Amino acid sequence: MTNPDNETKDIIDSFVSEGYERLEDAEQKMPMLESENHQEIVNTIFRLFHSIKGSAGYLNFENIKQVTHEAETLLDIFRKEGKKPCQDEVDLLYQTLDFLRQLIGNVENFFDDKGFEEKSAIMVNTISESIKNLRNIPGNPPEIPLNPAPAAAPAAPAAPELDSLVTPDLTEKFITESLELLDSSEKSALELDKNPNGKEKIREIFRNIHTLKGNAGFFSYSVVEKKSMELENLLEDMRNNKIGVDKSCITGLLRQIDSIRREFVNPDFEGNNKSREYKPIGEILVEMGATNEEAVQKALEDQSKPIGEILVSSGQVTQQAVKKALDIQQKSLSGRTEHTGEMQRKEIRVDTSKLDKLFDLVGELITAQGLVVNNPDLKGLKLENFSKSANALNKITREIQEVTMMIRMIPLEGLFTKMTRLVRDLSKKSNKTIDFEISGAETEMDKNVIEQISDPLVHLLRNAIDHGIESPQIRCLNKKRETGKINLDAKYEGSEIWITVRDDGAGLNRSRIMDKAVEKGLLKNPMQEASDKDVWRIIFEPGFSTAENISEVSGRGVGMDVVKKNIDKLHGKIDIISAEGKGSEFILKIPLTMAIIDGITIKTGENLYSIPLIDIVEFFKAKNEQITRTEEGGEVVNLRGQIMPLIKLYEVFNIKSRYTQPTEGINIVVKSGGRKACIFIDEIIGNQQIVIKSLSEYLGKVDGISGCSILGDGNVSFIIDTGSFINRWVS
Repeated sequence: MTNPDNETKDIIDSFVSEGYERLEDAEQKMPMLESENHQEIVNTIFRLFHSIKGSAGYLNFENIKQVTHEAETLLDIFRKEGKKPCQDEVDLLYQTLDFLRQLIGNVENFFDDKGFEEKSAIMVNTISESIKNLRNIPGNPPEIPLNPAPAAAPAAPAAPELDSLVTPDLTEKFITESLELLDSSEKSALELDKNPNGKEKIREIFRNIHTLKGNAGFFSYSVVEKKSMELENLLEDMRNNKIGVDKSCITGLLRQIDSIRREFVNPDFEGNNKSREYKPIGEILVEMGATNEEAVQKALEDQSKPIGEILVSSGQVTQQAVKKALDIQQKSLSGRTEHTGEMQRKEIRVDTSKLDKLFDLVGELITAQGLVVNNPDLKGLKLENFSKSANALNKITREIQEVTMMIRMIPLEGLFTKMTRLVRDLSKKSNKTIDFEISGAETEMDKNVIEQISDPLVHLLRNAIDHGIESPQIRCLNKKRETGKINLDAKYEGSEIWITVRDDGAGLNRSRIMDKAVEKGLLKNPMQEASDKDVWRIIFEPGFSTAENISEVSGRGVGMDVVKKNIDKLHGKIDIISAEGKGSEFILKIPLTMAIIDGITIKTGENLYSIPLIDIVEFFKAKNEQITRTEEGGEVVNLRGQIMPLIKLYEVFNIKSRYTQPTEGINIVVKSGGRKACIFIDEIIGNQQIVIKSLSEYLGKVDGISGCSILGDGNVSFIIDTGSFINRWVS
């Protein structure tokens, strides 16, 4: 397609966005296809394919339309016959999702799905063969027409069957999407009112209503389906110039959109929509024989007041006939709960760039607030009213910050589902049977962080499958189950989220790692006295790998380096626990958010530092008898019987300090990953919200520092990364 006009491009962009979303929804459901609840999952995936097909058909994306239509046919067998998909059929559906994602990607870049006719035919043929195998039909598949006739609107499945399969969540999403389609259609209709020659707007409304009709048919909402079909017919006549696009036509169009919208207003929408059929007054009057369709249509074109009043005033019907028609209408709606308010939307779609901008602005707001409240010009002044106002501002700013953080938090479910697919595919390539379990998928994390941990998780799982889990033969020799086990888990731990990849494989081979490290010049000596923790760190060195052969899955020595770099960018940490022959555990410790934290600002010499409040245990003044010097030249503190290493901040950063003796300044007990340490400083400045900013590129990475922040008085404070600080300076 040549570059489309702006209106068409908006429609295609919407199709692409919704297409990706529906494919992702389908992929999240795929792992459950082989569960006991498979019928519900089949119906959900069927609906998603059907929605994509309807939109693709409208936009003339024939390849997408053909593939989704054939996939629908395959799923329809499982829906109607209650069969459970086998492994091959699940694999085929996964391949279909991958191919559709490729096609939609082409639409995103080139505004059409052309150039994939041969691949699409192969995909359709493969699905067709699977369908024939399921139906036990011999012979070759029928030739696939290049331009198949549009599929008829699907017949609604029997209500009793569907009622048991459609979940409240699906219904709620259907209602939300339907209202969005109606709102979009209304907007286009109003724009059409200003420009009757805008045929693109008619096509846009037609697409919306066609999608709505298909969804309503799937959910067995007959009234919505019927009204949508009637509106679709009107739009078809408008598209083909059978009806002139004038004021009365657009009024009728808007009225029909309102009529469909009213079906969603009632709180007991589901039951009413299936149990009764709403009839307009005009239709009832015609059925009564009180007037004819021509008179009703004329009244509709000039509907400045209720249609009954227009017909009475024009002498077409009597007042008694209108009253009787109203009674009939009321009886047909008996049991309907009165509800005049609009249904509230529970979700809206917002461009992620807008959320990122909002988040950045909240950070700037907090910084600006600090600059105002702590302005040096206010020092020494008694400003009671100002203090009250400042406290109120602080409260509101904090609430805005918390809400903004919540907006960017999304569950890990989508990411974990992709990892399920990855393990499934890689286990087949490796000829290993793996039991993959996930937990904590409901844990929420900043969406930007989720995007950045995807690659590290992929590499960890690839290594677990290739290096960790042994072949079935070796596992049997080692008296293990033939089926390997990998766990992917997420949980909150203080201000961090811990994501754990655990396997019951061979574990890390300490001696092989050390030998390879010496061979590559990473170690001068075998480090026999080194701790496991120090040895495990070697696997993150660039190009390091103990694999003897390069496999399709891993073994090129790049994966773990990528893991380390990505986690470092997030100011996170990686802990490894491994026992040879029993398995390995990799724990990614990621900060909940990278932008704003509560922290304590401290001072040593002329330098300011901030420590995250969540990492601080307590402050105390040390006495001489609490300090002990070690043989290595370091110092430890005895605090109520607990021995902790003492870290002098001025020594770490090689700066001049006001105090040099632990008994003179302040000692702060900090914790990270179950370890504690004591940091010696000059003084405490105070606590406040801290907006984290990255260090300038020319500074590079500074050990123990995760970033910096601008304080209320305009000074810069360096933020201490407690975890790496303890790991770096505590043996």
